Amino acid sequence: MEDNLALELLHEVKRTGKRYFILFIITLILLFASNAIWLYAWCLPTEQTVTEVTSDDGSNANYIGGNGSIDNGGNN
Repeated sequence: MEDNLALELLHEVKRTGKRYFILFIITLILLFASNAIWLYAWCLPTEQTVTEVTSDDGSNANYIGGNGSIDNGGNN
């Protein structure tokens, strides 16, 4: 009877050990997959805005955030 109980416990430990090992492998795969997805999303090209500022008559050109203008040394 004791041998039967010991064998039953051993089989139960084996089953739960396999389950935990499979869950651990699935967790590792999901961890690597989520890191790969974040790396892919982080490396995607971003939208770039190009602003070209020109000056009149070779004077200084001033640009502040695209709002308004500044007269640098012009006529008052």
